[in-house]
Amino acid sequence: MNWHVAHLPEGGSSRPTGGNQEIGLICPRCLRSFSVRVETATRARVKQRVQRVVGWLLVLSLLATVPLLIQLGGRTVEEGDDQAVDNIGLLFGLAAAGVIVGPSLLFGASMHDGVGKLRLIRTDGRKTRWVQGHRLF
Repeated sequence: MNWHVAHLPEGGSSRPTGGNQEIGLICPRCLRSFSVRVETATRARVKQRVQRVVGWLLVLSLLATVPLLIQLGGRTVEEGDDQAVDNIGLLFGLAAAGVIVGPSLLFGASMHDGVGKLRLIRTDGRKTRWVQGHRLF
């Protein structure tokens, strides 16, 4: 699995063999020092696959929830029948999750490479919480 930080001028470094590793690097554009957290290739691959599977399951669940929602939504409901209203609410929530969360997970899985937490190393050696507007990848 390729990761973008390895292609920086510093020569990069290989992925860690166990756990997460924090790697220091220098930005080729602004020449400032940064640190990034890199996951093992196995962990990054597993996270990517889990996101893909859950995303596809949510998208495919639309094949069942939307027709059921249409069928139950067209029925007349007796007064005081809270069960029917609860079923419609549950199906609507599942359909909304399938429409919103499913594609989001699929998109996130395609972007996940196991490299995260880009932090600027200040002159005094401390690290910032995050760096806004800086793209190394």
